[in-house]
Amino acid sequence: MTDFQNIKSVVKNGVGTITFDRLDRRNALSVELMTDLSDQLDAWAYDDEVAAVVITGGEDVFCAGLDLDFQSGFNDAETREIYSEACLRAYGTLLDYRKPTIAAVGGPALGGGCDIAVFADIRIGAENAIFGYPQIKFGLTPYFSPLWRIVGLSQAKLLTFSGDRIDAQEALRIGLIDRLAPAGGVIEQASALAASIAETTVKSAVNNKEMARRSPAMDPISALTYETLAYREVIWHPDIVERINEAYSRIKKK
Repeated sequence: MTDFQNIKSVVKNGVGTITFDRLDRRNALSVELMTDLSDQLDAWAYDDEVAAVVITGGEDVFCAGLDLDFQSGFNDAETREIYSEACLRAYGTLLDYRKPTIAAVGGPALGGGCDIAVFADIRIGAENAIFGYPQIKFGLTPYFSPLWRIVGLSQAKLLTFSGDRIDAQEALRIGLIDRLAPAGGVIEQASALAASIAETTVKSAVNNKEMARRSPAMDPISALTYETLAYREVIWHPDIVERINEAYSRIKKK
């Protein structure tokens, strides 16, 4: 456990779980919450006890977006600059994190909360989840680039031009979430998936995340070459050879 004021965090069986802890504000984003999120991600980035990270707000509210009390001070240039720096750090850290991340979304994930889910590698949504960018209704702009890479250009335009909200079933249909969990069970399902990733070992999780970070920006032949070299690099490692031999021995005994 940690002493953060705006999140709770715990590590168990190779899985680090970050839970937003501002339920009185529907887990709305503040500079302090985003700083806590960034600090905890940084602390786990090279921690060999953590192979994968689950980010959640609980079963009923993921994150309602930017705290409106804070936003009311945006007419002050210094306030805008502080928020922009905290926002860029938190989103940038999550977007290019070196370990797999899973957003476990129960209840509303709106505005910046939807962004956090989008910036994660994998999204699991509960049946009560709601997604959207209500700030569009006020004339504000969204983060479009990571969204369209997940749902495609047309669906990203539908979401960001209108600001309309969608439910979990529609989010699953368009690919915004990868799996649907029953209401009240999203954290359990996300944790189980993270534990499955952790079973591959921290080293393997980092290697595979690195490939996922770099390959999409390459042309097909460059990606093929890079991924072949990555495979050739790890196949001789003693721990991997041992794991392969153990699996082969189990098969021979059947």
